[in-house]
Amino acid sequence: MSWIWILIRVTGLTAYVLLTLSILAGIIKHIPGKKWRILEFHQAIGQVALVTIGIHAALLIFDQYEPYTIEEIFIPFMASYHPILSAMGTIAAYLLVIVILTSNFMKVIGRSLWKKSHYLVFPVWFLSLVHGLLLGTDSSTSWAIWLYFTSFLFVLGSTFYMIYRMKKNRAIASARKVSVTQS
Repeated sequence: MSWIWILIRVTGLTAYVLLTLSILAGIIKHIPGKKWRILEFHQAIGQVALVTIGIHAALLIFDQYEPYTIEEIFIPFMASYHPILSAMGTIAAYLLVIVILTSNFMKVIGRSLWKKSHYLVFPVWFLSLVHGLLLGTDSSTSWAIWLYFTSFLFVLGSTFYMIYRMKKNRAIASARKVSVTQS
């Protein structure tokens, strides 16, 4: 067993877990409380996930079983090994770069554009899920199936909760506006 292969697996799984934690923290920050601490965690863990993805991709060049070329890593659908599944990882990485860059330049691009681009985290996470689940060599193990399944449930449940909270907050704000205008 090659140590490069082990590191490719570890960095891929680590990046997925970090992305999951980041998206959950982003959703949780909608809950009242110490938002700034959650926001700091959310931002930092997303950036660490991107670095981990970069390491994962770079290690693919040195894989002895199925080495990737630089073109196969950077250009979606160019990989000779599972081109669609490999492309999902590449596209997810590019979308994550967009999310992080727009977050870093939120004051320059404006809150509206930042918010719209930030919703790209959902396709990033979903592409990463499919990429890992269908291309990862550990995906058939019970612990990996458990990891992917539970993370899917957490993200799905949290997303529905976030949508519910946002609608509820809009309804409350709308009711307040009506109340103020009628006074």
